[in-house]
Amino acid sequence: MTNNPLIKLRSLHKVYHMGSTDVHALAGVDMDVFPGEFVSITGASGSGKSTMMGILGCLDRPTRGEYFFDGQLASDLSEQQLARIRNRSIGFVFQTFNLLPRTSAAENVAVPLFYARKIRTHHTAMESLKMVGLADRAHHVPAELSGGERQRVAIARAIVNSPKLILADEPTGNLDTHTGAQIMMIFHQLHANGVTVILVTHEQDIAQQAQRIIQMRDGKILQDGPVDPEKRIQALDATKTLAAEKRKQNNNAS
Repeated sequence: MTNNPLIKLRSLHKVYHMGSTDVHALAGVDMDVFPGEFVSITGASGSGKSTMMGILGCLDRPTRGEYFFDGQLASDLSEQQLARIRNRSIGFVFQTFNLLPRTSAAENVAVPLFYARKIRTHHTAMESLKMVGLADRAHHVPAELSGGERQRVAIARAIVNSPKLILADEPTGNLDTHTGAQIMMIFHQLHANGVTVILVTHEQDIAQQAQRIIQMRDGKILQDGPVDPEKRIQALDATKTLAAEKRKQNNNAS
């Protein structure tokens, strides 16, 4: 990791006006995330996790405070500049996959390439699908894929432009335990390759697999610290075992 943070938040506030009521979704957040970190964000519903992810992903702007992404003051950039960062530097993975329903896996993965105006999109999309083990399902539409396969397509789409940051919002929330373990192994591989990963989850066994856990409550960071190494090893070992069992099931089925 470098000495310069990829993400720097200072006194970040986000206020939503609901009629005559102001809702403080973020209430003065300070946070640094360095290149190559694997961070999990936890907290109850309404704690500010989703709002935080929206701002980190340049999908929303803070009401006040500063957000620096890779040295740039993102909170002051134009919509076009923010769109460029989203497309080229940040990969998004959602709980509900967010795939185009009538479009093949390869075409779904190629969407960010199209917006980046890149050529040879099919070849690059296929390389991304290979990385998540789905090259053989490239021409299937989402309805023909299992939940785990859809999430792998979503991850392939997220990494197709080689982003610096992956933002994953409850990526295992709609999956069974064994399939979720397979998805987590992909995130671990991406992290091992140097990608910064920030993952929102309600599941403690998932959160414990990160290097660092940030716990939120009422729009503030309640706790921020490293994961206990022994607990992390236990969580990783359990995930590896579950993922291996799932692979065995798939091999037996085929």
